[in-house]
Formats: sequence, structure tokens, C-alpha cells
Amino acid sequence: MSKPLRIVLIVFGVIVLVAFIGIALFTRSLAVDIVTHLPEERPEIVQTPADYGRAYKDVTVTTDDGLKLYGWYLPGENGATVMVQHGSPGGRQDGLYEAALLNEAGFNVLMGSFRAHDECDGILISFGYHEQNDVEAWHEYLQTRPDVVANRIGIFGESMGGGTGILYAAHHPDIAAIATGSGFALTRKVVELFIAFENPDLPKWAVPPLASLIVFWAERTADFRTSDLDTESVIADISPRPILIIHGGADDKIGPESGRQLYAAAAEPKELLFIDEAGHVNFEEFEPEIYSQALIEFFEANLLAG
Repeated sequence: MSKPLRIVLIVFGVIVLVAFIGIALFTRSLAVDIVTHLPEERPEIVQTPADYGRAYKDVTVTTDDGLKLYGWYLPGENGATVMVQHGSPGGRQDGLYEAALLNEAGFNVLMGSFRAHDECDGILISFGYHEQNDVEAWHEYLQTRPDVVANRIGIFGESMGGGTGILYAAHHPDIAAIATGSGFALTRKVVELFIAFENPDLPKWAVPPLASLIVFWAERTADFRTSDLDTESVIADISPRPILIIHGGADDKIGPESGRQLYAAAAEPKELLFIDEAGHVNFEEFEPEIYSQALIEFFEANLLAG
């Protein structure tokens, strides 16, 4: 090999190495930003159930890994209870519309926040993996309350709360019914849509080739695997308990197909409410009567019957 050719190959190798290191650092930075949620970055709580005319009390729990979580409990009249779980990067106030609706219909409602959200401890988001511990802590709290009938507890989860609810309910048969709003089916396309949504300055053409590296770094930063969040693979295990899947045709965060994919993978009994004009968790803005009626009728039929 001639000396000039050797020099060219060495220079080329250095350029490739520098480019690889640059891409690795860039994707790691994006991943860390996606899974990190510092207290100062969280939405301020500007509304409470009182703004919807509902009585409530502040409640707290501590998870089995030592994180303190904050929530609201709205006492009802019929002994049945719905756990309302928010999405990311929001907090408990995101579910106020649904909580007030269900509480007015007679249900106890627990609006429990997730780790790294709201006023809660923690700074890392795992999109449902470690958050299952949070749902368990809230579930155990409910089972200590004398006004809660233990076999009449259901979940309504929005976005990440919907995905987490599916994962939790699939392994906890004492959850009697579950409804999701904009819940995720973790496909490659959904991951890419979410990355693009969270990083609007990233060119669309760059998302697919960078997605695998971003996922790689996110998994290692927040200690989870995306395979552990495969809601499609476990949703059928919820049967014979019922599930209601609500999704929007204009969902730009995880895509409209996610709801259909979850419905296809679920076993009976199952229901799908697809609101074409709705985006991500904003169903009440487009079909409030249909949406409200579907939620109330679903939980009345499955938490109060028998």
C-alpha cells in the first residue's frame, strides 16, 4: 500500500470515527432530554377538582422504591372507584374533565400522579415500565379505604397513563375494567412519531435513522426496555375483563393507528370509540357528549353490575 493511500485511509477513518462519536453524543442528548423531567420543567397546577365543583382531598403514597407521589381523591356515592392516570409530561390536573364527569356520576375517583411528574419525587420517565409501581402504590392505597369496594376498581388512563394501565391491568386481575384515551401500541412508527413530536426541530428525514440510537440511550438512562412496554402483546391478557379504547383520527403524537392496533390485539369483551377529528387526549373538544356518555356507560356497566 502506497504512503499517500495509507494517509487517505487514515484520514477517512478519523472522519468516520469523529462522525460516529458526534452522532452518538447527539442522540444521547436527545434521549436524556426525552426521559428527564425536572421539577422546574413541569406544568404548574392551576386547577383542582374544586374548579369543577367537586369535593376532594389531597392524598400521598410512597412507592416500593421509595418515591413519594401526590394525588387527589374525590369521594363518590356508589363504592365503585376509577383511577384516573395522566399522560406525560402532564400531571393529575390533565384528567380533571374525566374525573369530574365520573365523580358526578357517583364514582369515587383517584387522580394519582406518576413519578417525575407533578409534585412527585423522581426525575426519570420510563413511559410505563417503572410507572407500574406507581399505579400499584395508588391501588394499594384504595384498598385501605372503607368507602372503596375492592372488586369494583377500574382504570382510565390517558396517553402514557393508558399504556401503563394496560400493562398493569394485564397482570392484576383485581382491576375490574379499564378504559384508555390515546393509549399507545409500541410500534416502530409510534416511537418515531413520538421522537419527532418531542423534538420538532429535528428534520423528519433524520428521525428514522436516528430512532434506534435514541431508544438505545433512553433505555439505558431510565433503566427500561421498549420490549417491556409492548402493550399489544399483553392486552389480550386483560380478558375476560372489559376494555374500552378511545382514540383520535388526528393524533399527531403517537398516530391514529395506535388505537386500532390495540383494539385488534385485545380480546373480548372490548369496545372502540374512534373520534376522527380528535387529536391526542382532546376528545371532549370534538365529541363531548359521545365521549362522556361512553365513559360513564362503560364504567357503570362494568363496575356496578352484579
